[in-house]
Parts: sequence; C-alpha cells; structure tokens
Amino acid sequence: MEDLYYSKKLDQHFPTRLDFLLYAHDGRGFGHASRTIAVGMALKRLYPEKKTLFISGIPDANMLIGPAPLDWMKMPSYQTVIKDGIPEGQTGPAGFYKSVLGGLRAEMLKAVVEILRPRCVLVDHNPAGKRNELIQALEHSRKPDTHNTAWVLGLRGIIGEDRKLWSPATADLVQRYYQKVLWYGDETLLGSQTRQRISTHFSCTPVSVGYVSRLQELRFYFAGSVPEARRLACTISLPWLGEFGDRLLQGLHGAARQIGPEHGDWHLYAPPANLEQIQAQFADLSFCRIEPIGENYLSSLLHSRAALIYGGYNSILDVAAAQIPALIILRSTKDREQHEHLGRLQQRFGEQWQVLEEQDISKPHLVRSLRQVIEVDAPVTGAIDISGAEQAARILRTFIDKE
Repeated sequence: MEDLYYSKKLDQHFPTRLDFLLYAHDGRGFGHASRTIAVGMALKRLYPEKKTLFISGIPDANMLIGPAPLDWMKMPSYQTVIKDGIPEGQTGPAGFYKSVLGGLRAEMLKAVVEILRPRCVLVDHNPAGKRNELIQALEHSRKPDTHNTAWVLGLRGIIGEDRKLWSPATADLVQRYYQKVLWYGDETLLGSQTRQRISTHFSCTPVSVGYVSRLQELRFYFAGSVPEARRLACTISLPWLGEFGDRLLQGLHGAARQIGPEHGDWHLYAPPANLEQIQAQFADLSFCRIEPIGENYLSSLLHSRAALIYGGYNSILDVAAAQIPALIILRSTKDREQHEHLGRLQQRFGEQWQVLEEQDISKPHLVRSLRQVIEVDAPVTGAIDISGAEQAARILRTFIDKE
C-alpha cells in the first residue's frame, strides 16, 4: 500500500498513514485516558494538519475530549472491581470473559497498527498494554517489510510499586520496542529519584515534560465559551464508588446540610450506576444538584470556590488547573502511590488542599475540611508545572520530522 492516495477528481495526493496513535488502557478511573487525551488535544492544537487518533476501551472518552477536535476509536471495555484493596477483573459489558476479551483486543490493536501504519504511538503507563494486548502490535511494527513506527512510553509523576512495570520482562520490552520514555512529573517538586529509577530500570534517560493536565488543554478550546454562571460553593466528583462509598455519601449529605448554601450551590457528579440512588439521598437539599459525570464537570470546577475529589493524578491536576482549593479523598488501596504523591503536593499547596483517608471519613471531618477549603478567597496559583501535554506533543512531533 502506497503512502499517498491520488484523487483524480481533485488531481491531488493525500497521505494514507496515521501520524499519531494514542493508546490508554482501561482503568477504574480516568487517569490513563485523561493524560493521553490531553496530549492528543495538544497535538491537534499545535499541529492541526497531522492525523491523530486516540484508542481505548474506556466508555467515557467522548466526555473527556469535550469540544476538542480529537477523533477516537473504542474497543470493548474491561470491567474491574476492588476486593480487599486489590483490583480484580470481571466479564466486561460486551459479555466477553476477561481472558477472551484480552485476546480479541490484541487482534484489534494489531489490525489498527497494520492498517493505519502510525508513524508514532504514545502508550500510557503500561508498555505491554492491558493484559499484554499491545504485544502483537509491537511485534508487527518491527517486521522488516512494514513501515517503521516509533513507540513512546508516558509515565506519571509518582508511579508507585507497580510490580509489572518494574519487572525485568517489562524493562526488556521497553528496550526492544520503545524509542523514548516521557515522565509526566515536575522535578522541582518530586525530585530526581523517580527519573533516576526509570533510567536505571529501562536503560534509557526519560524526558521530564511536567504534569499533564486535560483541563489546561481544554482551556484553549473553551476560549471564552464557558458560560457565565454564579459562583458555586463546591464541585464534587465521584467517578466510582468503592467499599466506603456509602459512608462518604452519608457524610457528604450531613456536611452539605450543615454548611448549607451560604457560599453558593453544590454540584455533585456521580457514576451513572449510582445516579438515582444519590439523587434520592440528596433530594431534600435543594441547593445540591446531582448529575452524571459529563461535559459540565469542568465548567463547574471553573466556577467553584472549592472541590471535593478523589486523589487520582487526573483529578488533582484538574483542580490545580482550575486554581481552586480542594478536599482530596484517598482511597483505601494497598498501593500507596496516591498517598506519596499527595504528601509531596501538600508541600506546595499547604492548607489549601485538605486530605482525608476514605476509611476515616465522618460528618465532623467533612464539615471541618469542607468549610476550610470553601472559605478560601484567594486563587491557588503557580504551584506546579502543568505544561506536560504541550511539551509531550512537541517531542512526539520530532519523530514525524525525522522521516
């Protein structure tokens, strides 16, 4: 297949290869997809003439992309539950058993690489993909008779003790197939330890690009289109409810009732599966609006005095870009990555960011912490470098320029 298609009607040649393929595996939250989509937004903003495609099984990609002109392709989704702090795969929404779905998605990804022949592929966090679904695509792109594809790995600021990522097998995979590793962190805050560990483990020097914030990129596409709205007291994001979800909802209801609408309305964004339950629970509080997580969420953040979020990479960068104080809930998981990360971030944000352990939540805790962040008057500015999406896009472009 030729790299150019000739249109007789227009007497013009059109490129047939994809420039950038962006992959994120399905997670329980939005972090992997959000980071990758943010880089895709930056690519479309800086290089609109380049052909860019995001691919994942996450069902909420369209909501995360919002008004940005980033196209995407959806694979059948995985489903994961948390048991005793450990994620466990289940049969996905399409009805395929997890191992069957893994094999099918591996074939799909290989076919996408074979057909679209991307010049550059960006992979978030997992070099082999979910359940090793990228292996076939990686192997195909290295065959002598195929077009050369550059593979780039992006790793979040605080990685945590991910045994698979830090395994010798993954190190070997990166050394064989990947041309560059990007580190989505702020070295002035996090220090050089993580970058040094990446360098030693993967035998390559990662490029530090700064934190990747989807909201930071969306600001370019909102460009004044965010509607005027009266100031909200608090925006609350509950992307999924774990084993302490009922306790959090009960405490939130009590805290909202006690604090009241003095500082404005409260907007709570809930997972669709729990929407009706939460709407019924908060029905007696007229100043609380409950809706599914969607495009309105970021607009709410931009108009809020404060936020309540879980402590994932994506969520904390949303509130950092919105420059508002936050109460951050840490999930009860055996991986302490979020705890370590928030500990570093609080060095910059101080009391403007309050942190509560999920298992320790109570109404008094929530009332005290929410009052403290809602009553902050000054914006939270300049705490961390969140230019990572743009810096990553510029680096990815260099792989296209080399051809």
